[in-house]
Amino acid sequence: MQKALLLFVFISTSLIAAAQTGSITGTITDSKTKEPIIGGSVLVQGTQIGTSTDIEGKFTIKNLKVGTYNLQISYIGYKTTTVPDVVVEATKVTDVVFTIEEESGTLEEVVITGTRSTDTDFSVVRAIRESKLVVSGVSAEQIARLPDKDAAQIMQRVPGITIVDSRFVMVRGVPERYNQVMINNAIAPSTEIDRRSFSFDLIPAGALDQLLIYKSGAAELPGDFAGGVIQMSTKQATNEKSISFGLNFGYRVNTTFNDFKISEGSSTDFLGFDNGFRDLPSNYPSSKEMLSYSNLSPERAAAGKTLRNNFDYNKNVAPTDYGFNFGIARNFKIGNLEASNLTTLNYSTGFVHFVSEFARYQEYRTKPNSPTSYLFNYKDDTYGKDTKVNLIHNWLFKIGDRSKIEFKNFFVQLGESTSTFRSGENPIEQPGKLFNNNAYHYLSRTIYTGQLQGTFRSPDDANIFTTVVGFNYIGRNEPDYRRFRRYKTNGTDDPFTLLLSSSSSPIDAGRFYSNLNDKGFSHALNYERKFGDTKDKRGGSIKVGYSGQYKTRDFSARYISYLFPGTFTDPLAAQRQDEIITSPIGEIFTPENMFTDAQHAGLAVQEGTRPSDRYTGKNLYLAGYVGGSVPVGKFDLSGGFRIEYNRQELSALDGNGAPIEIDNPITSPLPFLNVAFNLTERTLLRAAYSRTVNRPEFRELAPFSYYQFEYDANAQGNDSLKTAIINNFDLRWEMYPNEGEMISLGGFYKSFTDPIEVVLVNTGGLGQNFSYKNAPTAYSVGVELEVKKSLAFLSVAKIIRNTTVNLNASVIKSEVDLGQGGFQKQKRPMQGQSPYVINAGIYYSDQQTGLSVNVGYNIFGSRIAAVGSVVLPTWYELPRNVMDVQVSKTIKQMEIKLNVSNLLNAKYRVYQDDNYDDKMDTSIDQQIRGYKTGQLINLGFNWKFLQD
Repeated sequence: MQKALLLFVFISTSLIAAAQTGSITGTITDSKTKEPIIGGSVLVQGTQIGTSTDIEGKFTIKNLKVGTYNLQISYIGYKTTTVPDVVVEATKVTDVVFTIEEESGTLEEVVITGTRSTDTDFSVVRAIRESKLVVSGVSAEQIARLPDKDAAQIMQRVPGITIVDSRFVMVRGVPERYNQVMINNAIAPSTEIDRRSFSFDLIPAGALDQLLIYKSGAAELPGDFAGGVIQMSTKQATNEKSISFGLNFGYRVNTTFNDFKISEGSSTDFLGFDNGFRDLPSNYPSSKEMLSYSNLSPERAAAGKTLRNNFDYNKNVAPTDYGFNFGIARNFKIGNLEASNLTTLNYSTGFVHFVSEFARYQEYRTKPNSPTSYLFNYKDDTYGKDTKVNLIHNWLFKIGDRSKIEFKNFFVQLGESTSTFRSGENPIEQPGKLFNNNAYHYLSRTIYTGQLQGTFRSPDDANIFTTVVGFNYIGRNEPDYRRFRRYKTNGTDDPFTLLLSSSSSPIDAGRFYSNLNDKGFSHALNYERKFGDTKDKRGGSIKVGYSGQYKTRDFSARYISYLFPGTFTDPLAAQRQDEIITSPIGEIFTPENMFTDAQHAGLAVQEGTRPSDRYTGKNLYLAGYVGGSVPVGKFDLSGGFRIEYNRQELSALDGNGAPIEIDNPITSPLPFLNVAFNLTERTLLRAAYSRTVNRPEFRELAPFSYYQFEYDANAQGNDSLKTAIINNFDLRWEMYPNEGEMISLGGFYKSFTDPIEVVLVNTGGLGQNFSYKNAPTAYSVGVELEVKKSLAFLSVAKIIRNTTVNLNASVIKSEVDLGQGGFQKQKRPMQGQSPYVINAGIYYSDQQTGLSVNVGYNIFGSRIAAVGSVVLPTWYELPRNVMDVQVSKTIKQMEIKLNVSNLLNAKYRVYQDDNYDDKMDTSIDQQIRGYKTGQLINLGFNWKFLQD
């Protein structure tokens, strides 16, 4: 009874206290022009309570105690004004409207120049609100609050976004191939050898100004998408003069200061590329020459002796992750020309070690906890080191106040070295044996994108003309990918025996080399004519324009196997061969163990390169559009038509050397319509329709077969793929309570014809590979919620007033209809689609003390990793909880950041659907792969010095 009474008193007191507060709202305008003052400061004198005005000049201060206050209003170029005796009454809202005057003479002496800020939460929310499209986004300001290292990690903060393999992005539950990626308004090419995808881990977080995801179509946007058009804008030059630099160090649990095994690398690995150390020797015969040599020819013997003996590894201790950044911003004037430059350099090196489980099965379970029958059961001990170098060099030239020219350059070099030590049992291939299967992999990737863009405005801002010329380059070098397999009798001290194939094999002892070069040249012209008041964000306009891109791709691969070449006349040949294959791995591939001639037994190199291991492609893309927008009462109508011509050509050979020539010209008419209904000044309702397409990538068409060590399977192209057609429908309600805040709730529906998917292909027996296939039809429907809101309305308490929450959640359902084929399930979810996605963040920032604390959380529902068949169960990636925390403190010019990534260290898991019920039950369904990478703790120090 006493506890109940105390509880009653506490609640009553709280309610009474809450009832003794009120609010002040108001509008600030220019005393002469009557235009709203955007970003004006409103401070309650004698307190630390305050706010800023929004894009309509409005503000709200809540939870003020009953009383009389003076408000201080300030804004650059205006007189500081005090509004006296503003009375706050309990539970009531006091509304005030007032104007402020320009400082006398100030504006004649001080000229404020620069570009519109695009890197703040406010600017991104403003861009979303003013857009005619359905769009979501993240600002550099929000990026800085979390320990995200690259664009992939940033993307998971966006509604409807999930991340695959820590680098690929899915929008609204559809696979990454359905996205269109643009960097500074130029279309970016695919970065991958085996799929149509852009690897977002290439883009450092600190390089981005803002990131916008357009989810509905528009005249000026490319039409090749279904999930969204992802527009990444790198840091832009401003009128700021500054120098900045920083250092950071990282500690990864179970990696840092522990044993670390990695293969020998080149002297330039620390810069993210191999200097030729891993290349084939310059005098090594060509694949054509090697195929012409007889088994025991002297040329073949000589070739084997030229290859480096590098199948062993170096063992040391993993240091901390480390990195640095440097930036310089400058501006100057030459007559009527104002020039600004921004140059930044970022460097980072990271280490990771984790152990993963990898298995496949002979039989599929239908009852909980029934016995497991393995095809194989392995443990992968993986060590990885990655180095990333990023350079931005941007220029902005302003010619008067009507014209500007921007020259943007963005460069990334990424090198990844991975050593995997696989061990376990393979009862089908080697019953009773312990397997040892190692791989040493190095991959370097280069990306450069440059744009020269001009923007020209008429004196009344009614006419805007823009032109863009761009160049993209992506290089991918995969030199000397080594792997081998060994076995020994389980439970014995016998040495391991090297497995050798009787012919070239991509899985046994050998080396693989590949190289990809992708170049793209683009150009665009756009003209916009505005009508009525050009400063009115709801004004009407007409847009016309064209864009074009010409892209080329060259890809080549080569693999070389080791084997015993034939019958030797050496009487001790059998003994000699046995000695070689049971030697320690660091001694097997020495030049001394290569055969010399028929009298001296040893290993030989066997060319495994096939005619299909090379292809070239070119793509011509041309598009023209016309669109317009017009306000009709409370409606904003935006519509138009885009027509795209795309000609894709590919030249390759099949496995037998027969030529394959693909020439796919296609013209796609793409209409779109966007309607916004302005319910109030702060709320609106959007509806949108667009027709889009999804074209195959070169790699998906090419007959080349790429071996994926991670899943012990090949990925094979399909030259009969068709272009998918998508009809997109959107409906979204949006509210903008205050500056930088938004709440939205929307739904979408997408219908697909000929969607392209990744499928599992039976290769005979229990073997399986990956390939690509058109499904007949599919649909995806979902609901999205996004909330970005300050908690200041709850309390004047400092900790509450300075806290902001971000929440976005999506619920999505998709279905592919495969018809009545006898070897497939008729209906199932789309490959890669997650049934739900939740992203949440809570951010505390105290500008007076310079302290910030930020927490982010992400989870997604089970999604299909690879589509199965009636004889191969579908693979699903299971949900995992991801939480990140950041604490930062600013001390004068220095900022200290402590980041903890992957705090929960949830397990990555892929399971197969044993009982074909499209549901994951870990008591029945069996795990294909599972691992944990460990928490990463990063401490960073950054300094920034502004200059006059």
